[in-house]
Amino acid sequence: MNLLTRLFVVEWFKSLVGALASLLLLITSADIINGFLRGKEGEQVLLEWALKMPDLAGKMLPVTCLLATLFTFNRLKSHNELIATLAAGFSYTRITALIGSCSLLMVILQFANLGFLEPYANKVKRQEIKKSMVSEGKYLTRGAVDGGQFWFKSKDYFATFLTFDKQKSSLNQVRFYFFTSEGLASKVISAERADFVSDRTWNLVNMHTLEDLTGNQFPRMNTAASQSIVLQETPDDFKEFEADLTTLNWFNLSDFITKISQTGINTSEYRILLHQKIALSFSCLVFALIPLGTMYKPSRRSDSFGKNVALTLILTVAFWLLFSTALSYGQSGKIPSWLAAYIVPLGFMAHSIRTFWHNRKLAF
Repeated sequence: MNLLTRLFVVEWFKSLVGALASLLLLITSADIINGFLRGKEGEQVLLEWALKMPDLAGKMLPVTCLLATLFTFNRLKSHNELIATLAAGFSYTRITALIGSCSLLMVILQFANLGFLEPYANKVKRQEIKKSMVSEGKYLTRGAVDGGQFWFKSKDYFATFLTFDKQKSSLNQVRFYFFTSEGLASKVISAERADFVSDRTWNLVNMHTLEDLTGNQFPRMNTAASQSIVLQETPDDFKEFEADLTTLNWFNLSDFITKISQTGINTSEYRILLHQKIALSFSCLVFALIPLGTMYKPSRRSDSFGKNVALTLILTVAFWLLFSTALSYGQSGKIPSWLAAYIVPLGFMAHSIRTFWHNRKLAF
């Protein structure tokens, strides 16, 4: 690594660490202080803070990449180092490649954070912090989603289902295990689907029943195309299970979506979670390249740092507004999930490429 290359790399990572530390201090200090003011123990406050960090980092890393590039060029301009570098034959293409290479490390870090660290933090959070007395009373036992099925316990039965379709308010591949007060299994009901009707009444489609399991005779089997059943749960209760999807790492989530897609339900809302992790990782590269337009005015007299900060902040706000809007369209099924996740990052990347192509010649 020659001297000029080392100059850009060191300055970019120094700016990155400074921006990340500043944002981290700004965002988390109030949260930690609030935890102590509420009378929580120090260990509990630090645990909650640590579990929030992966989610916060997922939002901060793209912004810190943008600030790192912006501050790097401002610092180089302030000492006329950028002009000297360009005069020495260090082309715009090489500078762009260097910044892009540095940000690729952040892309990998972001993917590891969103794809693996954040799901693990969510898992610990659900086990240690997010439990409430209400949920523990209603759902005494519940299996992990990566096992392929959701399990829960109600008053006098255990139940399992593969997916819950919010739009249709229906459970897919559902099975109920009823038991007596002595804890003996009395009846098993399985159905292709359970559709919510009203109040707590559900309609079982293509159901099979095994009865008289506690008797001395062979159990009776019954089938029916449709039959009503009264459950203790409503559709709002089953929506709570979807939170378990956030505890799956990227590969397990991909396998789970592949499995439930075979049931024929709309998986757009689940695929958004998958594509969003890749899109936010790719955004680190996009955000790092957005401020590169400032290097085409290498003299500090011909460029205003305040103007560049305002412009990049406007672009940042526009990115998140457009990105969240696109995700909402993808979740509703109005546009494909992959398009909803990638259209905004690719659009901003196209803008950066267009700016580079227009100013790629070494002239100032």
